Amino acid sequence: MRIHHPAFRLLRDERGIALPMALLALLILSTLVIAFALLATSEPLIATNQKMVAQARAVAESGLERTIWALNNPADPNGLPTSLATVPAPYDGSAAIPISLNGTQIGVVFVTVKGPIQDPTLNANERTVSAVGWVPTNTGSAPTAHQKIQATVSQFLFRGSPPPASLTVAGEINVGGNANIDSRADTSCGAKDGTWSQGATAYGGSGAVYGADGNNTNNQTVSGLTSSSPPTDIRQSVPASAFDPYTLKNADLNSLKALAKANGTYYSGSSVTNLNFNSGNQLPNGIIFIDTVSGQNIDANAPVGTNCQLGGTGCTPTSDFASVAIHGGAEGNASGIFSGMIVVAGALAISGNFHMHGMVYVVNDLTYTGTGNGEIDGAVFSRNIRDTSSTTIDTNTGGNAAINYNCGYVRNPGGQMPQGYTIEPGTYKEVADY
Repeated sequence: MRIHHPAFRLLRDERGIALPMALLALLILSTLVIAFALLATSEPLIATNQKMVAQARAVAESGLERTIWALNNPADPNGLPTSLATVPAPYDGSAAIPISLNGTQIGVVFVTVKGPIQDPTLNANERTVSAVGWVPTNTGSAPTAHQKIQATVSQFLFRGSPPPASLTVAGEINVGGNANIDSRADTSCGAKDGTWSQGATAYGGSGAVYGADGNNTNNQTVSGLTSSSPPTDIRQSVPASAFDPYTLKNADLNSLKALAKANGTYYSGSSVTNLNFNSGNQLPNGIIFIDTVSGQNIDANAPVGTNCQLGGTGCTPTSDFASVAIHGGAEGNASGIFSGMIVVAGALAISGNFHMHGMVYVVNDLTYTGTGNGEIDGAVFSRNIRDTSSTTIDTNTGGNAAINYNCGYVRNPGGQMPQGYTIEPGTYKEVADY
């Protein structure tokens, strides 16, 4: 007698399932094998392409570095002329520059350099560099890769364009007390005036201003400026445009900020509204940058052509300006002399027996009232960016203040300033989809 138990019927119905399962597993494995085979053929190609792109970028960077070297070596046969009136090959983009590694050429680069003559938007100390790197070359039928990079490079403005006077003020000047402003001792940058002012310059008391004019008579005054003007003691009523070659632009200020930040001597925030340097808070040698409260360059956001003297959209409020005082004993160096550059995005007052070698650059107003044997050896520039009154005495050099022109201290304040062309912060970029 047969027993038809339900469990036996269930087992009997599953007979033959092994074959479909095996076929399904074989299908999955075959798909994976095919996928891995395809990856095995495409991955080397992808890796090769990535390698070539990286090499092309490195070749382009080599072109940028070579251009910076050429700009910093104008006297070399392969260098670039300082004026850059015309851009010689291969820096005009007309010829390929081969790039080799260990004697083997790995690619070529095309470099295009522009200065103010080729691009009027550039400042006198700026150059733009565009470099396109090709690997292995830009010709032939073999696979190639290319990358383009761009950057703006600049040198310290006063390296190539030292200020025209010991004291340069885009406003009015008052020289009083026993102040002494002298440009006679150092003419290695050329013969300089004693003072420059956009407005009037007044002098009184025992104050004396000497230009490198070949005589020892002080306070000789000349109004206006011509291309053939000989040096004099006091040059006043200078056109505003004549100050442009000596005015730090936003790019220059940003570069100086970067140096100060690296030196640990950058100041911003609420503390700059009343910042004092004295024997208890001394200045270390280097680039000292006292920025606005916000850290933004004054009037950087104002539309082009806006007269911020009269207000307007984007003009920095004066409440954002720094207000800084430097007193005697503020020199942090054991020599008793501060060496470097002081930049103030606002107003600066120097008083007491303070001695420095270098450059003072004030974006707005300066007051200098010295005592003792304190002096500034180098030069002083006061931009007066928000000079709202024609009767304001913007720079008061009273007391025993002394400013002596020194070309070396101006071109390289305190030995702290990079002397060649360097990439401006924030301008390096890779150009996509080229």
